[in-house]
Amino acid sequence: MPKRVDVSKRAAAIEYAIRDVVVPAEELERQGHEIIRLNIGDPLAYDGLPTPNHMIAAYKQALDSQDNGYGPSYGLPELRQAIAEAETGKGWSCSEYDVYVTHGVTEALQIIFAAFLEEGTKVLAPGPHYPPYMA
Repeated sequence: MPKRVDVSKRAAAIEYAIRDVVVPAEELERQGHEIIRLNIGDPLAYDGLPTPNHMIAAYKQALDSQDNGYGPSYGLPELRQAIAEAETGKGWSCSEYDVYVTHGVTEALQIIFAAFLEEGTKVLAPGPHYPPYMA
């Protein structure tokens, strides 16, 4: 029999409102109701929300040219430059060196919080929220 591993207090305290709706939604489906699950963040799960053709073509081109490995840590220079130009056009003067591209909001928040918060800092956070934000 596998050894039981106790859950940490921190992990046990995480609430996941986005997924808490799954059990009642499944029960409603069993009763014959049609449910559109907007909590899963997967547009391909629904008809009418396919991946755009230009994105598929770009992905295939990247695979064919073997340009599908890890990118630079701060993001592709061309992307950072384009973001800087767009932000400058909004009135904020910035360069590509002011831009850091992350792989999702969780990574961005981790970087921001690590840079500005110390242990014991109090932070107001809206709820419901995505559990990794609070962790």
